[in-house]
Amino acid sequence: MHAHDAISLLIIALGAFSIPLLCGRIGVPAAVGEILFGILVGAHVLGWVDETEFITFLAEFGFAFLMFLVGLELDFHRIEREGLRGVAVALGISVLIFALSLGVTLVLGLPPFLFLAFGAISVGLLLVTLAEVGLTKTRVGQTMIFVGSLGEFLTIVLVTAFSLGYEHGFGLELAWEMAQLVGILLVAYLLLVVLRTAIWWKPAAFARVVAARDPSEIGVRAGMAMMLIFVALAALIGVEAILGAFVAGALFSFVFREKGILETKMSSIGFGFFVPIFFIWVGMQFDVRAVLRLDILPTLGLFLLAMLVVKLGGVTPLLLRGFKPREVAGTGLLLGAPLTLLVVIARIGEEVGQIDRATSAALVLLAIVTGVALPWLFRVLMGRKDAQEEGT
Repeated sequence: MHAHDAISLLIIALGAFSIPLLCGRIGVPAAVGEILFGILVGAHVLGWVDETEFITFLAEFGFAFLMFLVGLELDFHRIEREGLRGVAVALGISVLIFALSLGVTLVLGLPPFLFLAFGAISVGLLLVTLAEVGLTKTRVGQTMIFVGSLGEFLTIVLVTAFSLGYEHGFGLELAWEMAQLVGILLVAYLLLVVLRTAIWWKPAAFARVVAARDPSEIGVRAGMAMMLIFVALAALIGVEAILGAFVAGALFSFVFREKGILETKMSSIGFGFFVPIFFIWVGMQFDVRAVLRLDILPTLGLFLLAMLVVKLGGVTPLLLRGFKPREVAGTGLLLGAPLTLLVVIARIGEEVGQIDRATSAALVLLAIVTGVALPWLFRVLMGRKDAQEEGT
């Protein structure tokens, strides 16, 4: 490792350690602070850090790890409790959001790829915000989490499908790529059946995977191995690595329902090191000159308006299920802050040539603005007292 590479890694490591401490004091999501830190130390501002091969590798690995953790967040106990009716309602809302997003994108004459950005749904920031205001166990909180979980899955599938379509065309070649995508899901299903059967026959043998104390950390090794297997499988057949990592996380979550301390361990590894490097790396690639141009401000405002219209309009069916208008508006606001996935979509959109660098920068800036402003508006709108009024 060259001296400059070592210095770059040192600066990133110090930033990854200190930024969450600062963000916790000012009430800003750590991911937002990490992106801003990357912008500051990157080539477009101070120029302290270069995009070396090693740092790029760590960032790409953090990207895959992030998607694995997203899949790991899926709560299959909750999905089973909701039943077919609950799944249908949550999936219907997610589909409506993307339908509205497509309509708004076409009406505004924007690149069609942007409908994925305006409709993107993520559960990460939503979970954090609900926990902060004490609404996680309430009816409205559980509904938000359920819609967010299924919506996140739909978002990742759509992003993967459309990125393949833009790379290979929307013809027979896309059909073949989608068949390969289905192949990954079939492999995951077969592995799921094998693992669930093995756990049923030999529960004691698999108890070590979720054990709180294990000198060899078999559970962590199993999770990492599963992630790398599916990322490699996705790469071999030309599918986005994010789908492979996400499927691995979802599969792991389904097989080991009571993850216990294992989920904490995996999150500690990911959010403690690899994921922050990814967000700092995203900031390093951020084109500050494009943002400073006056013409990007109207673009940012248009994107923000489009996202709010889509999300608030998409959750209106919740009014028919007896939710208060304030609760429905709060749901729309939180679903309008898909911080991590919006960054991912911006990156993929630029890679497949469907949006330019300035538009990608506007999407990252949109992720920062919505990641800070919308959870704050949700706290103002809902407040902590709702948790006491509604009960658990």
